[in-house]
Amino acid sequence: MSDESQTIYGVHPVMEILEKRPADVARIWIAREDDKRLGRLLRTARHAGVPVSRIPRQVLSKRLPRGVNHQGVAALVAAMGYADIEEVCARAASGGRFLLLVDGVQDAGNLGAILRTAAGAGVDGVVLSADGTAGLTAAAVRASAGTAAGLLVARVPKPARFIEKMKSEGYRAVALDPRARLSWDEADLDGPLILAAGGEERGLRPSVLRACNEKVAIPLAEGVESLNVAVASGVLLFEAQRRRRRP
Repeated sequence: MSDESQTIYGVHPVMEILEKRPADVARIWIAREDDKRLGRLLRTARHAGVPVSRIPRQVLSKRLPRGVNHQGVAALVAAMGYADIEEVCARAASGGRFLLLVDGVQDAGNLGAILRTAAGAGVDGVVLSADGTAGLTAAAVRASAGTAAGLLVARVPKPARFIEKMKSEGYRAVALDPRARLSWDEADLDGPLILAAGGEERGLRPSVLRACNEKVAIPLAEGVESLNVAVASGVLLFEAQRRRRRP
């Protein structure tokens, strides 16, 4: 929690912001020892699609200013607000019908780099999975070099269901998967498109991979195991944009 001004703690303050400004809550930390007595707060967070991390009470205490009475809960408030998913879909429908879905990217610096790349490639919006993905924290916004402010960024609690919904509206979904047999330059990236990129270690969750129409890999030179997720996303984003510019 590198920005204290973005961190609140205590049951009542966290509950209040969850009820009044849920879209601005990037993440909640719960002390495992207090899990059972925070049922209402956890239900509210789940309903709002806010990711919750359960950590030992001692670890939570170390992340907050010394001596504060955090009551077993703290929240990280986004440095900028999220858009409604309906707003993102409406922008795409009236624009290039070009979206990026990010699932499981936990490093704020990587997320910021992805947002900067997405803005450069001209996507209509970015959709983050609420569970297990870094939020719009101050660190992520800084890493985006300010470009995050010009993007519509929304969160969804069930990314696979979101993909299925968009497929029913004519979108294709293409997943970055290093295990895929299809090369990135052979994929169908024309028309309404969702590109899905996964986290640094585990990649996309299985349900998201199953929901996508195609899975593609970026072949690498011998001795190179993988690319940073922001770099890999950029390869596919700009290839999709290149095809959109063809006469």
